Amino acid sequence: MKILVDENIPQAKEAFSKFGQVKLAHGRQITNEMLLDIDALIVRSITNVNEKLLHNTPVRFVGTATIGTDHIDKEYLKSKNIFFADAAGCNSFSVAEYVITAITNIFYTINKTFSGKRIGIVGYGNIGTKVARFAKALGFETIINDPPLERKYGKEKFGCLNDALDCDIITFHVPLNKIGIDKTYHLLNEENIHLIKSGSLLINTSRGPVVDNSVLRKKLLEKKDLNVVLDVWENEPNIDKELLQLTDIGTAHIAGYSLEGKLNGTFFVYEKLCKFLERNCEWTPDYPDIKESIIDINSSSEIEKILFEVTQKIYDITNDSSQLKLLTNEDVVNPDKYFDQLRKNYHIRREFNNYTIRTNEVNNKLKLLLQEMRFKVI
Repeated sequence: MKILVDENIPQAKEAFSKFGQVKLAHGRQITNEMLLDIDALIVRSITNVNEKLLHNTPVRFVGTATIGTDHIDKEYLKSKNIFFADAAGCNSFSVAEYVITAITNIFYTINKTFSGKRIGIVGYGNIGTKVARFAKALGFETIINDPPLERKYGKEKFGCLNDALDCDIITFHVPLNKIGIDKTYHLLNEENIHLIKSGSLLINTSRGPVVDNSVLRKKLLEKKDLNVVLDVWENEPNIDKELLQLTDIGTAHIAGYSLEGKLNGTFFVYEKLCKFLERNCEWTPDYPDIKESIIDINSSSEIEKILFEVTQKIYDITNDSSQLKLLTNEDVVNPDKYFDQLRKNYHIRREFNNYTIRTNEVNNKLKLLLQEMRFKVI
């Protein structure tokens, strides 16, 4: 069996070599010719898998080590009886922790408190539910917008998009649907962006086209009265440099790039390939030890300061932003390549559950809050 795998999928050779010969390739450079003798294809979101790519190839298994599937023509795969596997939920904690880290960084930097604030969570799937869990632990009032779930379970738990846009924080966690009743393409657009009130924080970690980038850029140029965090962009890797400079935090589509999130992606697809081939699962991801896993805090400090100091030690989100904003320098000859290199060479980032918080005195309320965010507390 021959398997072609995106070279940026971690521990791919270790996971898939048991099935046969593994070839690695850059995700943007996979072509039809490369697949003429390939039985299984495993990609990330940068590879469009469709008839053009798969025509007249022996590929019978396609896996994506991502939660999004808008790069996969699932109808075509189904018509050709090609088995498809995604990695839904693999990096949901990673993205949720990115969102909380971004909120904490912005709020602490501008001296704003969590108390009394509302967060509008657009999309209530694997990620949105975790963002809501963390937000509630921090005392935010949550407004949930998810029309498909509202139709399924009723209106009691859900609010409309306009209500979500009226919150102090708005964060998007939806798939990219270009058409249909649940269209999310340009969900935030020229007709509704005015509903976001001055001083709010806008976050997008879902898909770039969920937010109309040109409309957002125009608004920020007219009046920079919003805090903006963007991890995803329209036309990646050829992103809007002017919009990038206008963001408070702008990163290279890495919100889900914790080591756990990436290795979960590999493992989820591996499990499904085992099932497809009717083989036993024998491989498990290899996680390195963390040298400094204990973080000391002063439990009498304000929660904004405590969480800022904790998240800063785990993950310096502003460094990721600074690295991407170098893309606007004139000496960056190939911005598209630079964007991809930031993703390919991304540093190791670990999730909250790997860390223990040591407090100077017992504070049960704080202990429960930190435990709800998956920290160990001593």
